[in-house]
Parts: sequence; C-alpha cells; structure tokens
Amino acid sequence: MQGTKTTLTWAFLLLSGLLIQAWPATGFAVGPEPSRAAAEPLEEVVVTVRRRATDAGAVARSLTALGPEDTGWALGQTHAQEVLARAPGVNLQRGSGQEYLPALRSPVLTGPGACGALLTAEDGIPITSPGFCNINELFFAHHEAASRIEVLRGPGAAVHGGNALHGVVNVITAQAAASPEAGLELGSHGFSRLRLNIPSESDFGLRFTGTRNGGFRDDSGYRQIKLNGFKEGGSGRWSRTTGLALSGLDQDTAGYVIGPGSYRDRETARSNPDPEAFRRAINVRFYSRFKHSRGEALTLVVTPYARYSRMRFRMHFLPGDPYESNHHRGVGVQSAAYIETSAGPFAAGLDMEYTRGGLRQWQEGETAGSAFAREVFPSGEHYNYRADALWMAPFAQFDLRLSGRWTVSAGARYERARYDYRTKLPAGRSRDDRTACGFGGCRYSRPADRSDAFAAFSPKLSLMWQPAPGRRAWLSFAHGFRMPQATELYRLQGAQTIAELRPENVRAAEMGFALRSSAVAAQLVVYHMRKRDVLFRDAELFNRTGGGTRHEGLEADIGWPLNGALALDLTASFARHRYDRDFLLAGGNLRGLDVDTAPRRFGGIRLRWQDGDERTVELECLWTGGYFLEPRNRHRYPGHELFNLRARMALGSRLTAHARLLNLTGRAYAGRADYTVFSGQRYFPGAPRSLYLGLQWRW
Repeated sequence: MQGTKTTLTWAFLLLSGLLIQAWPATGFAVGPEPSRAAAEPLEEVVVTVRRRATDAGAVARSLTALGPEDTGWALGQTHAQEVLARAPGVNLQRGSGQEYLPALRSPVLTGPGACGALLTAEDGIPITSPGFCNINELFFAHHEAASRIEVLRGPGAAVHGGNALHGVVNVITAQAAASPEAGLELGSHGFSRLRLNIPSESDFGLRFTGTRNGGFRDDSGYRQIKLNGFKEGGSGRWSRTTGLALSGLDQDTAGYVIGPGSYRDRETARSNPDPEAFRRAINVRFYSRFKHSRGEALTLVVTPYARYSRMRFRMHFLPGDPYESNHHRGVGVQSAAYIETSAGPFAAGLDMEYTRGGLRQWQEGETAGSAFAREVFPSGEHYNYRADALWMAPFAQFDLRLSGRWTVSAGARYERARYDYRTKLPAGRSRDDRTACGFGGCRYSRPADRSDAFAAFSPKLSLMWQPAPGRRAWLSFAHGFRMPQATELYRLQGAQTIAELRPENVRAAEMGFALRSSAVAAQLVVYHMRKRDVLFRDAELFNRTGGGTRHEGLEADIGWPLNGALALDLTASFARHRYDRDFLLAGGNLRGLDVDTAPRRFGGIRLRWQDGDERTVELECLWTGGYFLEPRNRHRYPGHELFNLRARMALGSRLTAHARLLNLTGRAYAGRADYTVFSGQRYFPGAPRSLYLGLQWRW
C-alpha cells in the first residue's frame, strides 16, 4: 500500500513539474480536450456539463470533450469502447457484440445494481430511469454519429442525478452537420454500416446509423439501428429544441470460454459455448427543451421528457440459463433558472421523474449438472414483479468570483426516491407453484409487497485559480450517491426476505492542472475517493449495505505537436482500488486487498500525421495492466497491449475514404476476464485482426 502511494506521489510531482515549466509560455487557452486540440488554432471550448453552454475553462473539474474527429465521422469506431478509450479514467471491458462492463474512476462495475454508479445520458437526458438502469445502456446512445461526447470524471455536478456516483458520460447529438453526409462501411466478420446525417434549412436535423455484424465468434452477430431527430424553433424570448431518439438491438450473444488462458487458443476463442444466448432491446426517448431569456441576466430552461425501454435476453452466465424480460416507461422534467449576478452566476432548479417498471425471470427445462443444481435452480418462473418509482431532486449552484484569478464554486443536490413494489408470484423462496425446493430451498427469493423510500444530500465545493488565460489549477471536494436499484431491493436470493439498504455514497477530493499552448497541451489530475455503504452480496447471498472501498489515482491527458504535421497524444490512468473495511469472505478478510477487475494502469498513446483536411494517419497503442479476477486476489489476468491503425483521405471536395485496421498484430487477448466458483476462470475473447473500409460523401 505504501509503495503505491509513493509511486503515485512521485509521478504526480514529476508531471506537475513538467507542466509548471511550460506555464511561463504565452498564448494559452484552456480546454478539457487538450491532446485533440493542441495543433489547432486556440478557441473556446463549450460544454454542457451544467446543462447549459459553458466555457470549459470555467469548470473546476476533470472533464474531457471528444469531438467529431474522435467520435466517428473522421476515424470511426464499431463500439463505444473505441472512442471512450481516448478519455483518461474510462475503461470499458467488451463482452459479446455490443455488450460491455464500464469503469470510470472505479473497478469494472458488475452486479445487479452496479450500473447505478455511472450516469449515461444523451443530450442531457438519462438514457434509462435512475432506478431501472442497465449495465450495457451506453449501446442505446448514438455515439457513432455524435457531435461531441462529454466525460465528467468523479461525482457529478449538482445538476446531475444520484447515479453520477463515479462520473457522467453525456453523448451530444442535437447538432446538425454543415451539409448532408452519408457513409457506407464494410469490414471483417460480415460487418456493414450505413450512416446518414441530414440537416435542413428549417432547423431540422436527422442522424441515422444502421449496422449489421456477423461476429468473429460462432453465432454471435448483431443487427442495430439508431435514429435521432431534432427540430429547433421558437419566437420572441422563447426558443425550443425538440428531440427524438430511437435505438434497437437484435443480438446473438456468445458466452464465456472456460479455463485458464482459454482465450489464447484460436479455435476456442472463436467458439460459442452458448449458441442459444441472445439479447433483444429497444429504447425510445422524446424531449422538448424550452429556453426563456431576459437578456443575459436571467435564463429559464424547462425540459419535459418521456422514455420507454424494454429488453429481453438469455442469462447464459447463470446456472440453468434462465431468461429475463425487463421494461420501464416514464415521464420527467428537468428545470433550472440561471441568474447572472455581479458576484458570479447562480443556478437553481428542480428535477422530477415518475417511472413504472417491471421484471420477469424464468427458466425452461432443468438445470444441467448435479441434483443440487437441479433443485436449487428450478424451472418455471423465478421473479415476476412490478415497481413504480418517483424521484424529486432540488439543486443549486453558485460561482463566486473572488478576483480576476480566483473562483469559488459551491453547490448541492437533495434527492428523494420512493418505490412501490408488487409481486405477481408467491412471496418467499419456493417454486412458482408454491412447492419447496430441496437442499434447503430455492436460490431465488421474492419479497412480499412493500414500499421503500430513500433520501440523500450531496454537497460540492471547488476552488479554481486562473493566473492567466490558458492556465488553470483547481481543488475540488464532491459528494456523490446512488439509490439502491429495483433489482437490488426486490430480486433477492437465499433466505433473505427484505433488503434493508441505504444509498451508496462517495466522498471525493481532486487536484488538477490544465494548460494549453502551441507547444504543449495537458491536463493532469490526482484524486482520492472513499465509498461508504457500498452494496454487496455476502456469503449468505444476502444483498447488504455497509461495505467500504478506497480509490486513489493519477490521470494524464497530454498532447505534443511535434511539427507542422505530426502530433503525439497520451492518455494514461494509474489507480488503486481497494477494500478498506473488514469484509469476511470464504474465511478471509478482504480489507486491504484490490477490488477485483481493477487494473492499476491503462491508457493509450497515439501518433497522428495530418496533412490539413486532406489526409490523416493515426497509429494507436492501447494498454491494460494486469488485474485480479476475484476478491481474494488469487487469480489474475496478465493484461495486454493492442495496436490500431486508422487513416482517412479526401477524394475530392465531397468524397472521403477511410480505413481502420484494429488489433494490428493479431494479439490474442481477453476483452473481459473473471472467475466464479461454478466455472473457474472464464473470458470473453478479444477480436482478432479486423479491417474496415468506408466512404463518406457530402453534398
């Protein structure tokens, strides 16, 4: 532990020294995406991290904004992981097809409610309801054709909901291209994709992406469509932006391959032990953002929205391969008033949402294996319930300008959630026909009808120093929280009949530097976070609260223009995620051990050659350090490095060709590795060398 602290401290001091050496230079301009803009003319970077257009240099937090050159239209991507790897602190482990498990300043998030630790949104609207999230929900976002993707690392701002425990990923689509665009791509493993971006003179925009992929593993293809439309209008002091988002996925899912190092065997890596696994999902969101301005002194923004989400899939990772069908639909409103005062800007608002959700899990046929498995994991219905939920959250934020150089920001959010749960099956751990399971009872337990309410208060405080344009240093303290998810409250196991849970919360401190000039552009951050009331499943299979973890790390985002055409970008994360409270598992105490699936280092380095707007070539190296596969730290994945090559070339004023060669060296690696007592070591194999070619046409 002491060695890790010393390493992080010396690394921070060394990189800080390099930044301070560059500070005397002139002509800086602050931005949260330094490596991507270092070689470009300096300009103000505008972000929406406060739910309104804000100069990124006024945000005293770790923020990365990935523009179109990163998000898809220039160099392209086939998965959200490929673009978010360009932001420090973000680690997405890919599963099969479009599936993934996320990490943002955290271990890789797993478990029924872990998705609540990360807020994912599109155009500021959460993709799923705060109590009915899905760990894969970013595949609903239209990241392939986004105007920008904003990544806020650490607990969210006062305007964000409780799920912003570790951070926020907001995909911005409501911005049309300067001219209509169309793209067609073909690639390895039966990949094909059509993309359209159509603006009009009537302030209407349309973005469409349709993808088909045969998959590099047996029976592992997917079909996906994404559509975003928006229209702007208004009169007088009122303006309006109306948006519609539709996403659908039809996927044949490949399961884990089993056994130590099995991902290294080419034949095994291409196999599919669960050819009947699948995922079918649809997500629809509609909103209208109304903005009323009275000069620059007062702005009122009100955004009502509606959401519908449904998913059905086979749970190939559980004994018996049960099925799950879940859905939720609801309405909500985001409202805020922004007031410009002589001391600084002030914002206050109220967010509300009402959602009706439900879940059904069932199993067809007996569980393979022993008599114990057949009894404990029975056929028939396991869960079938409905849960209604109501959220209310007032918030406020004030930025006080102490002088031309110093700014203090203070904010807070109070959130209250209530669930009303009703089961359609007999309560308890019996079969659906009320008969008892052998060997002590069924694995799955259903609570009786009940209601639950939770509340949390989340303060924020930061201090920022701007000694000159383009130089920025900050110190921030933030509290974040997430409410228990419906699946943690009502999808119980073993003899548990009631889950007495509390909101999970984190206290975070970070210190950062940012600078940007024609010579170097960089952002460097060191952080410390402690989570309390961590939700976990104990040895009795009970959902408990009261766990504790500790998170410390260093993040760097640095760009060097080497000459007129060459630039070097580096994004790197060094972190340690540990249990820091007593927690007994299998006769051992986890305190002080690494949380599983938490590599201590990961990042990427990119060498880019760019000849104006005509030609671009980029060589990328991504690395993931080794990590433990289970809480006792007895099994370990060694890590890997991958090389990717991307290029684009203009073929005239309207046509552009682009190519991507991913996993350039054909490295055998695991996109995800873990360990269970049922299977031992298991892996999602990473994709082999893959080539993609495309054309983009503007008219």
